[in-house]
Amino acid sequence: MGALSSVEHILFPRGAAHNDAGLLAKFLTELRYESIPVDVLKHAKLITLDTIGCIVAGTDTPLGEKLLAAYQAGEDTGGCCVPGTRLQLSPSMATKLNAWLSDVLDYEDVAAGHPSATVIPAALAMAEYLKSTPKRFLAGVVAGYEAGLRVHDATQATPDVYRRFAVYHAWHGIAAGAAAMVVSGGSEEQFRSALGHAGANTSLPLWYVQYGRPAHALKANYGQMALGGIDAALCARRDIVGPFAMLSDPERGFAKIIGSDQFEPAQLSADLGEVWRTRESSLKPYPSCAFLHTTIDGVSSLVKEHNIDPENLEKLKIRSFSRITEWFSDKAPASDIDAQLSIEYVSAMALLSVEVGREWYSPSLMRNNRVAELMQRIDVELDPVAEEAFWKHDQYLSTIILHTRDGRSFTTTVEWPPGHWRRPFSMNDVAEKFARNLRGSAIEKNTSHIIKTIMNIDHLNSLDDLYCLLRAE
Repeated sequence: MGALSSVEHILFPRGAAHNDAGLLAKFLTELRYESIPVDVLKHAKLITLDTIGCIVAGTDTPLGEKLLAAYQAGEDTGGCCVPGTRLQLSPSMATKLNAWLSDVLDYEDVAAGHPSATVIPAALAMAEYLKSTPKRFLAGVVAGYEAGLRVHDATQATPDVYRRFAVYHAWHGIAAGAAAMVVSGGSEEQFRSALGHAGANTSLPLWYVQYGRPAHALKANYGQMALGGIDAALCARRDIVGPFAMLSDPERGFAKIIGSDQFEPAQLSADLGEVWRTRESSLKPYPSCAFLHTTIDGVSSLVKEHNIDPENLEKLKIRSFSRITEWFSDKAPASDIDAQLSIEYVSAMALLSVEVGREWYSPSLMRNNRVAELMQRIDVELDPVAEEAFWKHDQYLSTIILHTRDGRSFTTTVEWPPGHWRRPFSMNDVAEKFARNLRGSAIEKNTSHIIKTIMNIDHLNSLDDLYCLLRAE
């Protein structure tokens, strides 16, 4: 590289503020399957299995069917798969569609957002497009989490700003770009370009529950985020230069662009290769916003432990943090998306012991008078302890107080829901959820074979068998 002028080089800016972003780019460039701890690789497999199940389940919903119809015209024989369908699309379009499908039921993982919604589609499509090895695919999945969550940490906003900007969604495109680029492989210059492109391709970080009802159907635009990520890698591997310097520019950089009022560049490289952030991914037991899972778990536990008949319910009180009282209390959800974001609706599903899955949002249940009547018996109020835990510890604390018509009362408090990394799923838990998600799909007969293939993916020579299993005949 020649002598630099007074203008910074877009890929190799000299200022100290850019050092940590440079360390992140170098880490990703050098990341290999062999350097990743065994438990991290296993969790990456579980995330992959879980996300593919969410995609397949998403295809069998009214919104999923609309999304499939919207992209049917772009079918590309020999292209990348959309699990559970016959569709074959370009890598960009397959990534975009799979990302949206993974989020249709709000059933994919959670870690300061939903990293699997962008990381898995981008890694899967890039691996199929380039015929990458299974080990490179797994390394790409891990790379998406390691890069993405550090970008999240570096750009966290204050609580006041979070009320206006959904800043914590914005990093998902960079996570997808990191994943796709590690699957591809390349020089450090290409990796820097990919990260810059991914940052520049980021869509607006919007709050989809704040613009009226029904809620924005595409939620946080994960499809667009994932598209921006894989396109970043596709361009970078062809040496199309990206704006790497914008990631860490203190005045005009990524944090400022997404609306954050804070930027801590040291977080971009914090504990790389020592602390594996992939371990922090929590798998979801329920198809709804993660904020609601402690409540659902608490209600389900009380119903099961005390054999509660919902007809005998007098009143259900939920005490939780302000996001629940302000944003997620809706006793008359107008759509399936609204229902996923309604503490009253999902609590009614738990009271009725409806089997967990996409059936929660079937038209018959959405119109059911019994469900509507139960929602009217549910009250939500702010708990100052839960509010403090939310902002200090990223905890979704919920206390449930259940009163029956025969004069009994039951109370429980849930600190962490099942599937949270502090209360992790077993392999059987993930497999059972996956099987429920594939039930009734065109690839249901492949369920056990898909599970076995993904959980032993790093022992395969190629991913061809997996793609065949994921395609509908």
